[in-house]
Amino acid sequence: MVQNITKILDVSWRFGVTAANSESDNVGRSFVQLKLNLEECGKARDVFVEMTISEFYQFFHDLEKAKCDLDLLL
Repeated sequence: MVQNITKILDVSWRFGVTAANSESDNVGRSFVQLKLNLEECGKARDVFVEMTISEFYQFFHDLEKAKCDLDLLL
């Protein structure tokens, strides 16, 4: 059985704050934009994700937990 393994080649990010918007509820909203460069089956592709700050912190927490779990296996 052959499994497709996706590798993270690079991650870049930027932080932003919404300065103006047609919806006044979104003004002043902070966000993080991630660009993930992934390799799957020998082909590279970029994946773009935008998250709120709380979503980013949850994502970061999940990555740290995954790293700890992998460290236990090695």
